[in-house]
Amino acid sequence: MSFIIGKTVSKTFLDRVSKTPHRIGFEYKVNSNWKQITFRQFYEQARRLSFGLMGLSVQPGEKVALLSSTRYEWSLADIAILGARAVTVPIDASGTADDVAYILEHSEAVVAILEDVVQFRKLQRILYKQKENQNRLPHLRKIVLIDNSATSELLDAPELAKNILTFEAVQEIGRREEAKNPKLFDQNLLITNPDELMTICYTSGTTGIPKGVMITHDNMMSVLEDCVAIFSNKIQPNQEVVLSFLPFSHILGKFESMAVYTFGWKQVFSESIDKLPKNFVEIRPTIIFAVPRVFERAYDRIQEQLFEMPKMVQKLFSEVVDAGQPRFSFQTIRKLTRIPTFSEILKHQIFDRLIFSKIREGFGGHLKFAVCGGAPLSEKVGRLFDAVGIRILEGYGLTETCAPVTLNSLDQPKFNSVGKPLPEVSLKIAEDGEILVRSRKIFKGYYKMPEETSSVMQKGWFHTGDIGFLDEEGMLHITDRKKDLIVTSGGKNIAPQKIENMVKAYKLISQFVVYGDRRNYLTALVSLDHQQVIAFANENQILFSQYSELIKHPKIRAKVQQILDEINGHLASFEAIKKFIILPNEFSVESGELTPSMKIRRKVINEQYQSYFNSMYNGPS
Repeated sequence: MSFIIGKTVSKTFLDRVSKTPHRIGFEYKVNSNWKQITFRQFYEQARRLSFGLMGLSVQPGEKVALLSSTRYEWSLADIAILGARAVTVPIDASGTADDVAYILEHSEAVVAILEDVVQFRKLQRILYKQKENQNRLPHLRKIVLIDNSATSELLDAPELAKNILTFEAVQEIGRREEAKNPKLFDQNLLITNPDELMTICYTSGTTGIPKGVMITHDNMMSVLEDCVAIFSNKIQPNQEVVLSFLPFSHILGKFESMAVYTFGWKQVFSESIDKLPKNFVEIRPTIIFAVPRVFERAYDRIQEQLFEMPKMVQKLFSEVVDAGQPRFSFQTIRKLTRIPTFSEILKHQIFDRLIFSKIREGFGGHLKFAVCGGAPLSEKVGRLFDAVGIRILEGYGLTETCAPVTLNSLDQPKFNSVGKPLPEVSLKIAEDGEILVRSRKIFKGYYKMPEETSSVMQKGWFHTGDIGFLDEEGMLHITDRKKDLIVTSGGKNIAPQKIENMVKAYKLISQFVVYGDRRNYLTALVSLDHQQVIAFANENQILFSQYSELIKHPKIRAKVQQILDEINGHLASFEAIKKFIILPNEFSVESGELTPSMKIRRKVINEQYQSYFNSMYNGPS
């Protein structure tokens, strides 16, 4: 095997280039053709860019912001920053101008590398405001544009042009700078210490301003070491292809961007989320890193097609999915704890030919497994894909833990669990149910926020803020966020996410937020899936002129009530949703109701919709 584990990410990268210089490490699309890059070619480009940053006077320890979607140049810039012994500050490409301004200001970034015109305009608005007020970004010296077409915007901002360079211009500076000390790039990478800061990843901030999570080289290498221990006999570096589409600005994506140097697989960059289905078929990946939504969308499409089939076929399909699935595809009969019946094998073979094989082909046909995180995966979705022959491995981690600290195994996954602790990780459950973690993976602290750091680090244990339990097999189960617990006026503790996750199984409902802290019963705000509502209206011959009229229709409300009645039937009486309001719009990132990673900002929603909630507590329950 050619797995590589150095003491730092920098050393691991150099060793990868040295060990497999001519192996294709990266692939991305240029116009209509896929371009392949060897690890050596990547090294040369990163080296030149790194010298360019040093030519811009970037000093060791200084911060360089990276505001871009996931693409080849993102990885290139990240290594270039490390080669200057600077610190990468990734910024979510979907963030607002205010988000960008805060992170640039708080991190004291000296250079900002921007992807395109869209990102440039965000920064342009910030810089224009500086004319009217005080300079918010006194540390920012240079702006680098990845996409050359963004330079056309400089015609409208000539006063900024002197501080803005293209990617190619920085690389040209690098060619000149390299002549002064050709060995400096390698030397910087080699002398980096494990405890040095590698990146500052800003959390979404569900209850307040974003916090800069300081991640060291040792934090990241600890995760990579554990993953090698788990997957060493499951991964063939020469054969594996990873299709990358998660934001590298988020911690799971950041881990994915580093893993290529350890595992030596080929990393292919998807063109966009919209083109992901097409890229799956073109690239035929063997491994992906994903969030549940990728599989939920496919699940919905499958269910829609299944709905058109005879009831008997639907019944048999459910039996196959519930039977234990992948033992008929990936695992051989002799490996099973229970020998499947002839009937089970036959039914699985029939559905495999008719449906499952087509689903696999939709994901490229070669997908071995997916590492999934960021949100809970529905058991229904997990079981279906297991039946198909695509194993989804749920894990658990936070930005502060440098991605996963638990992960399900390929051989013995458990639905509704996020798996066992990684080899180096220690877990314990506090008296109040909070999950505590002790590990080399735990972050160095929140940047410039010592009090916030002290509040979560106590006696060597990181307090995650998540509530959960370890079952008899040592598998971790997440039940809720500690700060999101609802305590009713009757003294009952309720986990709102438990109820909200149950609603995800119903396609009609898009978003669902439970409320009821210090109240005597629970209520909810509901937003509906626009297309599903219109489809329901057409099927039920509901006439309407505007969508706002449609969601007020008695039949629509009755349908939502029917869904809640079904959910309430699986809840304790004090957990039941007694009243709800259907909103005319969905929550959004732009309005501040969702984080960039699409998690709800419960505090913001509770404040903005307080009048709605109050109206549901006036009168009988």
